[in-house]
Amino acid sequence: MLFRISPAFRLAALALLIPPLAGGCSLITTVAYLVAPEKDAPAEFKGLRGKHVAVVCKPIVELEFSDASSARELATMVGSQLAQNVRKSRVIDQREVARWIDENAWVDYPSLGKALDADIVVGIDLEQFRMHEGSTLYRGRATAHVRVYDVAEKKVLFEKRLDNFTFPGDSAVPAQDQSEPQFRALFLQVLSGKIARSFHAYDSRATFAEENLTF
Repeated sequence: MLFRISPAFRLAALALLIPPLAGGCSLITTVAYLVAPEKDAPAEFKGLRGKHVAVVCKPIVELEFSDASSARELATMVGSQLAQNVRKSRVIDQREVARWIDENAWVDYPSLGKALDADIVVGIDLEQFRMHEGSTLYRGRATAHVRVYDVAEKKVLFEKRLDNFTFPGDSAVPAQDQSEPQFRALFLQVLSGKIARSFHAYDSRATFAEENLTF
């Protein structure tokens, strides 16, 4: 008979093999973190809970013609993380959002939300998105203005700017070490996490892990 071992059990077993760095408490803390990470950082805005949410990312004109797919992928990733981490929220499928945008003239975020029967729209104005630093290095940079709209009231409930968000923070990735699609996917994942964490509690150590990824 085969027994399935849970990931949490494997992580706890691994932690028990790691010698304490500063006495017994270090080991207990390590095991607790691996098995059940503590969400010590609260959401900046908690108003998505229990709502029907549309996530929309609109690039500036220059990006719309050169890299429109990144905006839609970013919206998809943010929506996925909100669906996973904001209790009782219902995030509209990004394909439905994209279909409406393709078939209709752009008006504003609340009008789009009303057409999709959303309570809330998370609107992301993507003002900068690039991945290259010189011809042989990757380093992602993005600037975005995030606003949360109440569809019925047509008013902004929350807003936040990400100015010149950079990944990796203090280095660059040689192009010979990673393909452009691989780096692009990773950069979008980190950027979407940065945006989504405004709306749900999270473990602050997760951001440290992201900033110290190795390639």
